[in-house]
Amino acid sequence: MRIRNSIIIALALVTASVEVCAEYGAKQGAGYIDTHVHLGAMGREGAMAKRRSGSTGAYYREVLDNLIYMMNEMGVEMAVIMPPPKSKENADRRSSDTPENFLKLAQRYPGRIFVAGGGNTLNPMIHGYSGKEVTPAVKEAFTKRAEALVNLGIVAFGETAALHLSMQEQHIYSAVQPDHPLYLLLADIAARHSIPIDLHMEAVPEDMYTPEGLLRTSSRNPEVIKANIPGLERLLAHNRKAKIVWQHIGWDNLGTMDIKLFRRLLKAHPNLYLSMRIERRLFRIGEGGTMLNRIVDRRKNIHPEWLQFISEYPDRLMMGSDEFIQGAGGKTRPQDSFHETWSVLNQLPPPLARKVGRDNAARIYNLE
Repeated sequence: MRIRNSIIIALALVTASVEVCAEYGAKQGAGYIDTHVHLGAMGREGAMAKRRSGSTGAYYREVLDNLIYMMNEMGVEMAVIMPPPKSKENADRRSSDTPENFLKLAQRYPGRIFVAGGGNTLNPMIHGYSGKEVTPAVKEAFTKRAEALVNLGIVAFGETAALHLSMQEQHIYSAVQPDHPLYLLLADIAARHSIPIDLHMEAVPEDMYTPEGLLRTSSRNPEVIKANIPGLERLLAHNRKAKIVWQHIGWDNLGTMDIKLFRRLLKAHPNLYLSMRIERRLFRIGEGGTMLNRIVDRRKNIHPEWLQFISEYPDRLMMGSDEFIQGAGGKTRPQDSFHETWSVLNQLPPPLARKVGRDNAARIYNLE
């Protein structure tokens, strides 16, 4: 107990000694790896940018150039880009964000940009069939799509989503149990090829009522959300060789993604990894109160309990900004979650920052 308290005090002193401001980024040349990035702006601004560029292809090249500019600013050596998780509702939209197109773009920066695939092909299939509807023919088609992605050269299956809340009326809501038959099948395929599964999922340990703020924000969200942590544990236990990377840790919209839960899951499941992100938004959507379980406080200093947790699992944590990169001619400041995510590593001791910021991702995504 005395040793543990000493660690907490030492880590707290590290926090107190570092003042992180919006203009201060990660160390130059740190060689970090961002495990989760999206290309393309959202909404009206993105559409206007595409029109300025003259074509979707030209726009994506501009976006990628801007991503590289931002990576250089923040000491990020490599990034894994991917489409967001689509459902059967929007699977046919924005067809240009395919693994084939992204892999062609990645050739502009060999060794720096890598591609995950399945968000706009595998994820809609997972959400398109109930468990009883997953016939041998469906499994065969799913396997064929997944193997095709592997043959293309993806480094992860993603982004997939077990529970995706709607943050506005135009935003999708989608939910499926993590032990859905096609998720279990994907785990077997991922294990066979040693490719991780990128997972977007709010934590629901037991059935719960949706917070009022989220119901006011979007009518798409249901009044009751079904438990999914038991299903996640069944997915993890199904094939221990399948590496599951749970993304967006630190961005908690239900108030349930706490350290106690993560400690229990990491201890029980050696094939679970957590990818952390930080963003500027302090408040719960639609609620007005401070977002629960944030990694940093209002001054952007890591909470002592999070410093302790990171030090306990130095080989199981990594970073993923979840930024939607916009095109700006390569001359923009790092955007919200990208900048905030990478700035926070300055507060960790250098050996721990390297593990969390680079080494774990290099090992799990086979980028070494």
